[in-house]
Amino acid sequence: MHAITAYREDLGRLQASWDTLSLLGELSGNATEMAGTRAAFGELSMTLLRHLAVETHRKALADLRTKAQNAINILIRNLFERTADIGFLCADAHVRALLEDDGEDAAARIALEARFREYVAKYSVYSDIVLLDAQGVVQARLEPHAAAGSSHSIVADALASEGGYVEYFGPLDVVSGEARLVYAWRVERPGQRPLGVLLLVFRLADEMEGIFRKLIPPEDWTVLACVGPDGSVIASSCPIQVPAGVKLPAQALRASEQPLRFGGRQYLAVACTAAGYQGYPGPGWTCVGLLPLEIAFEQAGDVGGGTIDPGLLDAMSGGSALLPDELRTVSRKAAVIQRDLNRSVWNGWIRLSDSTEANVDFSKLLLSEVSNAGGRTQAVFEASIGDLYRTVIAAILAKCQAHAAFAIDVMDRNLYERANDCRWWALDATLAAGLAGKTPQNARACHEVLGAINALYTVYSNLILFDADGCVIAVSQPGHEHLVGSVLGGEWVTRALSLRTTQDYVVSAFEPTALYGDAATYVYAAAVPSRNGRPLGGVAIVFDAAPQFAAMLQDSLPRDAAGRPLPGAFALFIDEAGYIIAASDERFPAGSSCPFDLDLASVGAGRDSTRIAVFEGSSYAIGSALSQGYREYKNGDGYRCDIVAVCAVPLGAAATKAAGVPLLPSTSAEGLLRRGGERGPVTEIASFHIGPHWLGVPAREVMAAVDALDMKPAAATRAGAAFAGYKLHQGVPVPVLRLGARLGIAEGSSDDQQIVIVRSQGRALGLLVDALGAIPAVASDDIRPLKDLTARDDVPAIGVVGNAGAGMLMLLDVERLGRDLVGAPAPRVEAAE
Repeated sequence: MHAITAYREDLGRLQASWDTLSLLGELSGNATEMAGTRAAFGELSMTLLRHLAVETHRKALADLRTKAQNAINILIRNLFERTADIGFLCADAHVRALLEDDGEDAAARIALEARFREYVAKYSVYSDIVLLDAQGVVQARLEPHAAAGSSHSIVADALASEGGYVEYFGPLDVVSGEARLVYAWRVERPGQRPLGVLLLVFRLADEMEGIFRKLIPPEDWTVLACVGPDGSVIASSCPIQVPAGVKLPAQALRASEQPLRFGGRQYLAVACTAAGYQGYPGPGWTCVGLLPLEIAFEQAGDVGGGTIDPGLLDAMSGGSALLPDELRTVSRKAAVIQRDLNRSVWNGWIRLSDSTEANVDFSKLLLSEVSNAGGRTQAVFEASIGDLYRTVIAAILAKCQAHAAFAIDVMDRNLYERANDCRWWALDATLAAGLAGKTPQNARACHEVLGAINALYTVYSNLILFDADGCVIAVSQPGHEHLVGSVLGGEWVTRALSLRTTQDYVVSAFEPTALYGDAATYVYAAAVPSRNGRPLGGVAIVFDAAPQFAAMLQDSLPRDAAGRPLPGAFALFIDEAGYIIAASDERFPAGSSCPFDLDLASVGAGRDSTRIAVFEGSSYAIGSALSQGYREYKNGDGYRCDIVAVCAVPLGAAATKAAGVPLLPSTSAEGLLRRGGERGPVTEIASFHIGPHWLGVPAREVMAAVDALDMKPAAATRAGAAFAGYKLHQGVPVPVLRLGARLGIAEGSSDDQQIVIVRSQGRALGLLVDALGAIPAVASDDIRPLKDLTARDDVPAIGVVGNAGAGMLMLLDVERLGRDLVGAPAPRVEAAE
């Protein structure tokens, strides 16, 4: 982890400086407070470096786990569709007819093999289709093969199966001597003995290559491997590092954060299994993600979407639920240590004001160096803490982008099946007969076919058969029978009836339609061909968009370790016009505008895949991905529809621009010498800040500065709102004046307030301020009396210094401030000599 090594070296050099200053402090009497600060910084340095290492490691593992989990989930969803395909194709009348004829009709065999070619032309995920009789003899097939039959157990298993399909991975005598993924289902008429077995051979290697290509960019070193239960590699994104057939160590299949040693190399490794999909458990495979250890952390802090607003980093450190409690306290501890150090140095300057000790110059130089060392240490801490939060944010952004890519890929793959379904069903002989001969008997048969299809494919709201005039002939859903006899509207109907090949299809715009209860959806349609080339009509399938898209988006939400969606996270599908198609959150109804500005061209080019945006007062990590299609769907088939998936996770309250306090460094000895001594008498001013205002009091009137954490608030008294309460100092309660309220100026955050204890009216008086400032030595002539600037006499100030540093410094009158709390009990103190 090179970045952490650099911080370790920086902090080591600073620690050496602290050691030197601590030694020098022994000579000046300031060693006690310095030693405490040095020890606190050293302890926090170790804590910070540990957190940086943990979060860097965690991000690398999280990125790797997201890729592996998405890979296995996408595969399982794809294979689920195959289990439906094999069942439907086995029920095909042409398949049954050939087996019932004992395969002796050569013309029927040729026709069926042509039908197989039509099927694979649409469902291109298959490489072969084989029809066997009950004895395992080949009756028809798509691809030529030397084997005339099969003696493999898959035949008997399919004939005897009570669960429908049989899923098998391995060599198969009638398919290939190499391992293949095959789905088998018996062919039968209901209530009769099985006629044979149908085999669908899935293009697994081709499918895995496509999955890996989408999940792993060219510059990414990640290796993904699909692994069987025994650890044998089924498919890999890098055959050189992890070749198919090799067996991975058992550690690779277990949850472990330890590096994996394999092939002479060390890897970060994760193993992800699928939870199943709609009751389909999958073949029991695991996706293993590997990342070479030597480059695993090179880009662990890359935020992808550009720079991060420092205000967002502050908001996250203050209260984001995305950060562990211990992590959120790191920056607070660093700030407290620096604040305490600044106060110690400030008090040191106060003690040395007007001092006549022999080593006063040395002590001032030492205090300056302590302050500078503290500043350098704080700068390293702020940079490393910023990197720490950037690493966390980068992990969240990467997760959002990966989940958006998963969502759009699932959508493309789902709709690819819809384009296939409508074209294949348009070739059904019963539907063609119903259009060619419009009799009540044919209409009933068409209703039955459509109903049977819809029962198997529940992603559709309705299936519609319409003739060449657009008139509805049959529907799949009894509740939609009122459509029969009506003429369909919509430009997609005209386009469907103009199709001339069995490979063509049309899709409606995503818009409200009466076919879907006036809600918005897609309608896919294909022409039912005739021998004269003019379509007999068409088959329209009404996609059940609302629940299907909602389920896709819900499954795409980033989740915590317990599997629950991250609080406030949501996902959207957005069209090319910027309108919402579907959402996981009811705050974003379909048809409403996207809550974020999206440039589709930028998203498509990968330039805007991650970003941070503000919505409803919160900053969100946004990941987006543009539809890329799947196989030939949207890639050369003539259909184009740009959809963007968006995944959003809240990061914390949006940063607000507040009036900032000038960040003035503690004055160095060199600065004091430059300002004083050459023009006569000087006055040292102990300065502080209230909001953006720079104020001060004569240093000789200051006793000390203390923190305000344990101040006892005052009850309502005659002193009014300016009386803040009491602070116990050296065993004595000191009344505290709320200086901002007295002066009529707004105070800053109460978390970091300090109390400056001064001598006023012979008493100890506390002044509540936001932050301590410099202690400049100002030529007395530079103090302009307040009466020369204003006629007001209600401001408790001596004058204004115009050249004491950045801005204007108002010198307050502590005696007048003390009179504001007359009657408030406080001990008397001796006046300074």
